[in-house]
Amino acid sequence: MRAMLLIWLLLLGLMTCFNVTEARPGGGHSSSGHSSSSGSYSSPSYGSFSYNPSFSSGYNNGVSVNTNPAGLVFFLIILIIIIIILKNKTAPQPFVAAPTAINRSRQQSSLKNELDLLKQSDPNFSGILFIDFVHSLYTKFYSYSTHPEFSYLSPFLSTELQQHFEKAAPWTVNEIVINGIRWESISTQGTETESISLVIDANYTLHQQDKATRYTVTERWLFYRQKGLLSAEPDKMQTLCCPQCGAPAHFTDSGECGHCGTVINKGEKQWYLSKRVVLRTTALAASDLVSYAEEQGTQLITIKQDGLAEQMQSYIQQQSLPDWNSFWQPFADDIVKAYFLSIYEHWSQRDWQGVRHLLSDRLYEANSFWLALYAEHDWHNRLDDINISQIVPAKIELDKYYQAITVRIFASCFDYTEDANGKIIGGSKRNRRSYSEYWTFVRRTGKAAHTAPYSLTSCPQCGAPADNMGQTAECGYCGSKISTGEFSWVLFLIMQDDVYEG
Repeated sequence: MRAMLLIWLLLLGLMTCFNVTEARPGGGHSSSGHSSSSGSYSSPSYGSFSYNPSFSSGYNNGVSVNTNPAGLVFFLIILIIIIIILKNKTAPQPFVAAPTAINRSRQQSSLKNELDLLKQSDPNFSGILFIDFVHSLYTKFYSYSTHPEFSYLSPFLSTELQQHFEKAAPWTVNEIVINGIRWESISTQGTETESISLVIDANYTLHQQDKATRYTVTERWLFYRQKGLLSAEPDKMQTLCCPQCGAPAHFTDSGECGHCGTVINKGEKQWYLSKRVVLRTTALAASDLVSYAEEQGTQLITIKQDGLAEQMQSYIQQQSLPDWNSFWQPFADDIVKAYFLSIYEHWSQRDWQGVRHLLSDRLYEANSFWLALYAEHDWHNRLDDINISQIVPAKIELDKYYQAITVRIFASCFDYTEDANGKIIGGSKRNRRSYSEYWTFVRRTGKAAHTAPYSLTSCPQCGAPADNMGQTAECGYCGSKISTGEFSWVLFLIMQDDVYEG
């Protein structure tokens, strides 16, 4: 193996020296675009706002041979490296980093310990509600950017971020879709403040100088608040509002509520965004919508939370159940499997409204954009003959307001996209596609365990047909809002297995 490596290094040096480019069958090609692993990374500077799309293009046809002085230098460097390798071939092997699974377990354990400490001082804290709060702030941070309404966010942003867009050229950001929010760290060790760091994967459309470009971004957001606060109740956490009176956010630059007149100082009553880092920005093309990359992560072991068995025991005690299986089997059949099949059936039909009552507001809004985009092109993403082979429990979270259960679903289907004429423009009708996903279901704490299958076609509160839910998931017959988990389980989040971290 070492000899082959040296030969390849020599060949690499020679090819660089003489600029040898081979023709490809068919006369070569050129390409440009985006992939999930490509993109341009901005410098990790807090408060940055940059767009750095990366494209690759340009392939030469034919064979050209030209001497290249820079290549000669590179060849000499290769020779020196080979000499060093041979001289040190008996050197001890370098230290190998701990496996990713071990590092992930350590991070999970650290997050769990810090979360437990946070809940000890703040029993009202709910991860579900905090993510809702972050989702609202992220959406408005961009949709209000370079507009007067940006001042409405003053109590929730550091002074530096309040001034973030003051010198920016005018633009508009819309069609904001958050794909995932990952916990990175929680700190309760400060004497005066507590902090939470999150990594957000999202995409949005930037309109600037009569040009619209869609970007996918990864950002780190760091939140602070004063130590010892109690989190607000659900209705004040699920939307951006005045922490004092609950009215919709309408603040002056100084943080004075336009409704009750209370001045909300940063971190005194609610979390505020202190810093943000843009980690990656990539431009997207329309062709990305129908690209079918190979599934990543399906063969990885299921990531289960540390102490899952203890959480299962806590859950069945909370629900007054005799054992875990008495809950799990009905839940897996009546909720996970039934929701999965119904949601993807309606997705294939581009009828997202038909499962409005099964989805959280955030998940519904995010995927509504993609379906609208497919409708604009008159495309259908078909998921035919879905077969669920396994459902595995992965995580259980219990807090004052919510129960959250994450499962990993293994499935296969014929996954393809066709245009208005029925022509396949992505995927395959002949080859089954196997995949797995992590789905998180939430329900308000205190709800009794169900004893009969849920009806997916009726309102869980009044029993009327679920055919009149509206965009906000309010039943047109009884007026109840169904998407909060108040009456039944709702699907809160879907994450792909190659990005899920527990």
